[in-house]
Amino acid sequence: MKPHVSAFASALLVFGTVLLLPPLATANEKRRSLPTSILSARTVYVDNQTTSAELQNTAYTELAKWGRFQVVDAAQKADIVLRLSNGNHVKLMAGRENAPTPDPKVEKQSWMGADEAVPPGSTRVSVIDARSGNSFWSDICRTDSPKAATHMLDGLRNAFDRKQE
Repeated sequence: MKPHVSAFASALLVFGTVLLLPPLATANEKRRSLPTSILSARTVYVDNQTTSAELQNTAYTELAKWGRFQVVDAAQKADIVLRLSNGNHVKLMAGRENAPTPDPKVEKQSWMGADEAVPPGSTRVSVIDARSGNSFWSDICRTDSPKAATHMLDGLRNAFDRKQE
């Protein structure tokens, strides 16, 4: 009888340990700790790399509701960049003699996760340090309907809330 009790106690111990472990990061979100420079940011620039003006407007509306950041009109004026992408952005390549010279600042901004596939009907939301160009957080969220798009900043708000607890 004791072997059954022992097996049951072991299983219960394993189950209890699993319940106490912190949730693992999903493949959609980088859950690295947010650095102080991001937590103390006051200004944000929305870099819309999608083809949807509605999505950009939703981002502005959700940022205004949150009230944590002042939206600015240029990345150079921002502490952080909120990048919206669907994995389908176009890079400029010099091809002809009269082609414009690529801006080295734009090339420097090859942000992590920018070229990763994003499922149809979804958007990658990334937080980038405007000074260094480093990506510190990203999440893929459904944005295939206006209602779903209103939740695109929920993961970011949660990341900030976790750091302020």
